[in-house]
Amino acid sequence: MAVTGERRSILTLDVEEWFHAHNYRPHVEASSWDARPRRAELGVERLLSLCDEIDARATWFVLGWTAEKDPGLIREIASAGHEIGCHTYAHPVAFELDREAFRDDTRRGRDAIANATGEAPRAFRAASFTILPRNYWALEVLRDEGFRVDSSLFPVAHPRYGNPRGPREPFRLGAGDDDDLLVMPMTTLRLPGRNFPFSGGGYFRLFPHPLVRACARWVHRVQKEPVVWYFHPWELDQYQPDVDLGRLQNLRSQGGKTDLYAKLTRSLSGHHMVTMGEYARSVRDSAPVFSSVDQIPAAPGPV
Repeated sequence: MAVTGERRSILTLDVEEWFHAHNYRPHVEASSWDARPRRAELGVERLLSLCDEIDARATWFVLGWTAEKDPGLIREIASAGHEIGCHTYAHPVAFELDREAFRDDTRRGRDAIANATGEAPRAFRAASFTILPRNYWALEVLRDEGFRVDSSLFPVAHPRYGNPRGPREPFRLGAGDDDDLLVMPMTTLRLPGRNFPFSGGGYFRLFPHPLVRACARWVHRVQKEPVVWYFHPWELDQYQPDVDLGRLQNLRSQGGKTDLYAKLTRSLSGHHMVTMGEYARSVRDSAPVFSSVDQIPAAPGPV
């Protein structure tokens, strides 16, 4: 992921409703989604304004369910010059699915987005980064279904997702041709004994701005890598769902939202933003190629 000169970053935005977030899954049945207040549009509009303010083109990973319910919103994002990716159809935990169920959900999500925008997405992100070594076969499915970039691997220790010994650098899965899937793991700061996440979600909301800024500078200047940032529309919405997740999960899901727009502006201003697809094209030729998921190496651990 070598970068020279500029603070290059990749802004990624997962377009989903608040009730799609993983922490709400045990409390909000999918059968009740249609009856729940839909608020993604508010957050999307604020994120579009943010992109204009900081002069950024972003990659928006759109849930197929959301594309079906509000195709005009997805067309608005695309018409603003942003890249549209797929964030599954129904936000399933990928490692809870078998190969065919994963393929069916992926196809449904891709087709819903294509119906909304007129173009099939080429980039993919699994819900909650839930592609792990035990379901690396999902990467083969994505490649076979026409996706060319994946952003589903997170090399961190987390009770729900992530693999701290997973790859930290981009790699290609395929035969070394234009049909390869380029896999781009999420950004972490490398510390002795661990990989430290900071660039999105609850990490970004709850960590103080000086810490986030210092982490980003270290990744750019020392690790010589871009920062892949990730956020959701519901994080810029002050709406408090009438669902009690418990103290810790409420903090993870709702904490740090009050001043998030200002914090985003401070943290992202001055970065040269490129889309996931643009960055992928710049590193594709130099990324190692693995012909099967069995060849994907485990990192030796944080250094």
